[in-house]
Amino acid sequence: MTIRQMRAEPTRMNDAVVFATFVAGRLNENHGAAMGVSVNIGGDPTAVSLSGRWETLGDYEKMRHSMMADEQLQSAIRMGTSLFVDAQDVIGQVLRPAGDPGGIATVSRARMQMENVAEAIPFALEVADVVHGITGNDVGVVTAVTGDRSELMWLGFNDSLAAVGEQNEALEANPDYVGLFKRSAATFVPGSLTQSFWQIVG
Repeated sequence: MTIRQMRAEPTRMNDAVVFATFVAGRLNENHGAAMGVSVNIGGDPTAVSLSGRWETLGDYEKMRHSMMADEQLQSAIRMGTSLFVDAQDVIGQVLRPAGDPGGIATVSRARMQMENVAEAIPFALEVADVVHGITGNDVGVVTAVTGDRSELMWLGFNDSLAAVGEQNEALEANPDYVGLFKRSAATFVPGSLTQSFWQIVG
């Protein structure tokens, strides 16, 4: 899995989303990619994410070589850089795939205690199992290959923010789920858990 997270110029957010959607469409149609575009809800109002799913890093590399040879796309990218303040790429290893994309992606991130990573990863998979058992949603588990290697991500999809709210209420009312927070102190860095919502726009 790859994620390019960008911050748009505040006054050009709409143009930035249109541009990112064009790039994703071009990569999907001409270069064998499976890319999607989303915007942050309830956090940074300028954040735009371009994410892709790949069977192997070799497939990702092949796409990169192909897109570099696409002169029309490269010209568009050069012109589009003025729409963004900055960007950061992350490559992740999918330990468990998420369910089919819906309208809203829920992303929970936490940092593993690296000395306890052998226990942290099975615990993260258990968390996904518990959430699935309560909500029926298939929750993906992804670890960072680039950047902060201690970061782990849970990824789930819902059709709407209302559905996200209902899911959170069901989780917080379940003692098995609530008990996971206390147990996480043995394998994850206390206070490192964050959650964000992303609306899929392309």
